[in-house]
Order: sequence, then C-alpha cells, then structure tokens
Amino acid sequence: MKIKIVRHVVSLCWVTMVVLLLTGCNPAAGATEYEVIYPSGYSRDSYAYDEKSPIEGSSCYLQWEKADDYEKTYDYDIHILDENDSVLYCYPDVGSKAMRGSIQEDGKTWVCAEHWTAPHHNGYVEGWLKESDLLLIDLSDGEILFQDKAGENEFYITTYGTRCYFYLPGKEESEKLFGLIKIPAENAVIYYRDISDWTQKHMVYTFDYVAEPDIDTSNGVKTRVKFYIYENQLKVAWTSFEPVGNGRWEYLEKKAYEIPITENADE
Repeated sequence: MKIKIVRHVVSLCWVTMVVLLLTGCNPAAGATEYEVIYPSGYSRDSYAYDEKSPIEGSSCYLQWEKADDYEKTYDYDIHILDENDSVLYCYPDVGSKAMRGSIQEDGKTWVCAEHWTAPHHNGYVEGWLKESDLLLIDLSDGEILFQDKAGENEFYITTYGTRCYFYLPGKEESEKLFGLIKIPAENAVIYYRDISDWTQKHMVYTFDYVAEPDIDTSNGVKTRVKFYIYENQLKVAWTSFEPVGNGRWEYLEKKAYEIPITENADE
C-alpha cells in the first residue's frame, strides 16, 4: 500500500514538473505588449535594447550605465549625452535599461526610468512593471526640479504641462479565503498625477474592458497596445499581430481611442 502511495506521489511530482517546464519557459508569453510612438517617429517596445535613446524634441540622449555598486544593488545610473555623445549630466542609482525622455515647451525634460521584471523582454509587457522613477530635469544646468515614483503596473505615457499620464491595465475578478470574499473586476483606465499633488490620481478615461477589447487571440495571435503621443491628445490603439498574406505578418488595428489631454479636457 505504501509503495503505491509513493509511486502516486512521484507521478504527481513528475506531472507538476512537466507542466511547469512547459508553461514556465516564458511566463510572459501571450501577454499584451506595449509600444509608445512619439511624434518624431521614434518608438519604444519590448524589443528595444539600445544602450541610449533619444530625448524627444531635443538633440540629447539618455544612456544607462551600471552603477559603481551594481554587483550589490543592481542599480543603474542615468547619463544625459549631447549630440556628440559627451556626458552632460549623471544621476546615480535611478536609471534602468528601459528609459524614455521628452522635452517640454519650456525646455525642461521629463525622464522615465522603468523597472520591469518581464522575462525574455526588455519590459513593455503588461503585468510585469515593478515601478518607475520619474524626473523633471532642467537641461540648462542639470538641476532636478521634481522626482518621484510610479507604482506597480502604472505605465507612464507622457506629460502635458505638470500632468503625467499613466495607463493602468484592468484586473479580473478574484477571490480570497477560498471564495468567501469576492474582489470585483476593474476596468483599464488612463489617469494623470500632477506634480503639485503626486498622491492624487485624476481619472481621464475608463475603458469598457478588463483585459482587452474583443480580439480573437487564438492560434498564437499576439496583441499590442500602441500609445501614439500627439500635441494635445493620445491615441490608444489595440492591435493584433496577424498574417496578411505572402507569408507576411503585421499589427492590424482592431480598436482605437482618441483621448484629449489638454488642461481644459473633460475628466
């Protein structure tokens, strides 16, 4: 009897290991990807591994570099380079391998350093954003005018004036205490934080879905949210990577939303 029980336990262990191997090779596989597209045409997605990236609207660049104590902290520094690749300013321990920057009308620059945990991707996979560091920098002298963090899965899109806009994916309905407590689903949203009161979230748009619009993701079809940044609005486009003939695949737009972000826009 004991031998049968042992064999049964061993069999269950082997089955569990096989399942983990099959599903655990790439936990982010099949998840929705993000892409940010700037007016210049520069875009950032989960496959961008460049050591430096342009600061939108300027001739300067952002560059990541391992911090002096990287072996202990795994931190990165932020370097701001001029058009000749000379280092203008350095900001220790707040950088990452996924950074974006854009200059405002007043010459100040917003920098977002994102800390992702997505395996096999350089970030930009829904559900795998740990936190982000946001800095407002005066490029004339390198002074940090504002610095704070955004939390888990708060995906920074852009800044208008003193408002930083974020996309937060929805959550499926869940349970606690063996189903005794039901936690309702939450729809995806876009909101902004103002640097005058960073703790407050001001809702701008609530989507009518939790995970994604009604997109057929069978047969390995991948989905990607594309955030197009314009002067006074955002375009949020849901796309799916599908065959278009002649062996070619493209991201086809399935649903798009145009969301104004001016100070007078309805909230």
